[in-house]
Amino acid sequence: LEVFMELFAVCQCMPGPSSTQMSFALGTTKQGVAGGLLSGILFQYPGALVMTAFGLTAHHWAGADVISQHAWLAGLVGGLSAAGVALVASAALGLWGKACGPADAKVLAGSCCTILLYFSAELIAPPERDGRNWMWIFPTLIVCGGVFTYIWRGPLPDSTPTQNSSIEDSGVEHFGVGRAAGAVLVTLVVVIFIASFIMTAALDYDGNEHIFWFSAFWRTGTVIWGGGQVVLPLLENEVVPTGWIERSIFFAGLALAQAMPGPLFNFAAFLGAAAGVKAMGSTGGGIGAAIVCWLGLFGPGVILIFGILPFWGQFRSNTVYKRALPGLNAAAVGLLIASLVQMAAAVRENNTKPQGPVPREASTCIGLIAFWGVHWLKLPKQSLTKIQAPLVIIVSGFLGILAGMLGMR
Repeated sequence: LEVFMELFAVCQCMPGPSSTQMSFALGTTKQGVAGGLLSGILFQYPGALVMTAFGLTAHHWAGADVISQHAWLAGLVGGLSAAGVALVASAALGLWGKACGPADAKVLAGSCCTILLYFSAELIAPPERDGRNWMWIFPTLIVCGGVFTYIWRGPLPDSTPTQNSSIEDSGVEHFGVGRAAGAVLVTLVVVIFIASFIMTAALDYDGNEHIFWFSAFWRTGTVIWGGGQVVLPLLENEVVPTGWIERSIFFAGLALAQAMPGPLFNFAAFLGAAAGVKAMGSTGGGIGAAIVCWLGLFGPGVILIFGILPFWGQFRSNTVYKRALPGLNAAAVGLLIASLVQMAAAVRENNTKPQGPVPREASTCIGLIAFWGVHWLKLPKQSLTKIQAPLVIIVSGFLGILAGMLGMR
């Protein structure tokens, strides 16, 4: 248990999907690099495959042109979109309770939320400007949160030798690669992050789609702390304003991603598949794009965990990281709440009646029902609780179809 909790703390200190990093780290500490790769892939691939399949067909059931011709599809998209936002709201409240207990954490989360909402109005940036120019605000607020907490609370006292026992005595059998290789891996993440800006600035999108997709998802995966939900506004900012996919497809996929097994980062496979089909016009192009985007989003976090494990002994006792971690988490919660407000506004206004076919008021009510169902409803059996989120998504989709067929507003 001690090793598990320390690995969890290390993963929380790094950008990327913490649950995925844990799956790779646990396998690595028992069976080396091969064990880490096997455990991590097995944790992710079911949801990634299913989300890729949904993404390949998304334009046939969630595109704006399609739902405008079929009332039941418009209702389905409205119900799924509302349910997706409801699940994000539930996650935000849960993270608030865990990460924002002290008063300074509450103030920090609220401040980050307010600042982000002000500077990223109209979903990250005004329509006449490229929203990617505002991406600096996300890592800036998170880093400022860590710095604030470190200064406000003061440095932690140094650990004594007894408290900081050696890793070798804790039951860990492997540390993956050596320290030299670990340093190379960490450097590689930074180099690719910098190169992602240079390449997209120097190249045209037409003819270099895969480079742009990989760069966008790599940038996002490199600067995100706080879990899958925090990544959503950055992903939306990368794929919707650029025209890679439609907003209705984004929110419908969001709901499906939260009903799938595995990490929420598998949403990248859906987005990549949908963008690839739109750009390439073929299933093969969609599959290739799904792989590129999936690797781009997961790559930084996975490479970092393999790079950090050889230095675990020093990393676990780093008092600067330990003191800054509550601030990093509180800032991430603030960003999540801001993204929740933005997404809720977008779902209510995007392609809804009377301007569009999606039933606005019915979708709003479905969202409230979904929130109640996932956050407050207590199911009688433990086995049902494990599939509560997928059940909520299914019921919301059904209610949306019903609302569309009945012509509800």
